[in-house]
Amino acid sequence: MSHILLIEDNPGNAEMMLHILRSAGYTVRHFDRGSPAAANARSETPALILMDFNLPDIDGRTLSLILRKQLGNNAPPIVACTARTGEHEVTMAQRFGCSAFLRKPFTPDELLDVVRRYMPESEALRSQGKDTG
Repeated sequence: MSHILLIEDNPGNAEMMLHILRSAGYTVRHFDRGSPAAANARSETPALILMDFNLPDIDGRTLSLILRKQLGNNAPPIVACTARTGEHEVTMAQRFGCSAFLRKPFTPDELLDVVRRYMPESEALRSQGKDTG
């Protein structure tokens, strides 16, 4: 079953995003550090990665680039979810392999819109009622 990999170190942000995504029926695996999240992405390739840029162990931009190289053609879309909101950050996110950019703070609808752009709603419907990791 396809899942979303959420890499977010802020507990409040993570809790909010998990609630929104799971309420919409998505299966989500959450990590608050980049290194274990990268290991998960290599072993259980997610359908989508939501990546905070300000992680305690590795910069999210760098991690995006590493995952793109390691996963190659199997690399899922990576959405930068960050409070770094300048246009320079958007450009850098694209250069480091991010497919989209979501500026914090964002609304639940904005989060779901970007997720639905990369994951069909059928993925959410199939995962409803199942263990969400």
